[in-house]
Amino acid sequence: MTRASYVTPGQTAARIDNLRRLVAELMIRPLRRDEIGNLLQMGPSGVRKYLVDLGSRITTARVDSESVCFLAITTEQAQAYLAQLATAPVARPTGVPKRPSDVAKIGTGRLVHIMEDDVHYSVRLSSAAPARDPLVAALFGARVPEVRA
Repeated sequence: MTRASYVTPGQTAARIDNLRRLVAELMIRPLRRDEIGNLLQMGPSGVRKYLVDLGSRITTARVDSESVCFLAITTEQAQAYLAQLATAPVARPTGVPKRPSDVAKIGTGRLVHIMEDDVHYSVRLSSAAPARDPLVAALFGARVPEVRA
């Protein structure tokens, strides 16, 4: 399923906040990848995605057999980048709220969602209690009702 180009993903606000925290911390000191993971509270694959998002703004170097990330831009450029992140569009929900006409209520507590489709079909919702199919009952016997406590 592809997403329309005009829809802002729901995680955008949290992602922008994490980028801002990461850049602010990198302005103070260089960080190892595990420290970035602790700061953002995520695993190595999530850290890798944030480092890709920062792109040429950071430099990675090996120090004592560990990968350390440094800010590769000046403080003024980092401040400008943070200001640019602050003006990013606010996230909006990608899902369409369900209309009452899309949800049919059967009895008490049961909902049936009727999806929109190109093909017209008639849906009749039965209020009868569910019962075992007669052919299944002939093969396997009548179902013993369960007692729930």
